[in-house]
Amino acid sequence: MNPARNRTLAMLLAAFAMAGHAPAWAHASLQNAHPAKDSVVAAPTEITLQFNEKLEYAFSGARVVDGAGREVSMGKATLDKSDPSIMKLAVPALSAGRYKVEYVGVGHDGHRRKGEYSFTVK
Repeated sequence: MNPARNRTLAMLLAAFAMAGHAPAWAHASLQNAHPAKDSVVAAPTEITLQFNEKLEYAFSGARVVDGAGREVSMGKATLDKSDPSIMKLAVPALSAGRYKVEYVGVGHDGHRRKGEYSFTVK
């Protein structure tokens, strides 16, 4: 066989082998939320965020802000004891209006994933 062709084949095989390990490089990302993004809901008492992997409690968190940018969440977000990929955040009785959830999820790889979404209380 041609040496150049052998090198090309070896590089292609290495690339395919490395591509098979891509999930190990994934970061914590939001999979589901309640209330959901852009939803219109009755006043919730808790915000629930589910990520695609277990979170590191010390470095993950969330808060809820009202339309004027004032934080309305109560205390620090907690992780579900039976499933640390689920973050919960208590909120007081919210009045009608638009609210924004801002979150940071840090998985086992140590990378921070920040995000936000809004919902409306009717």
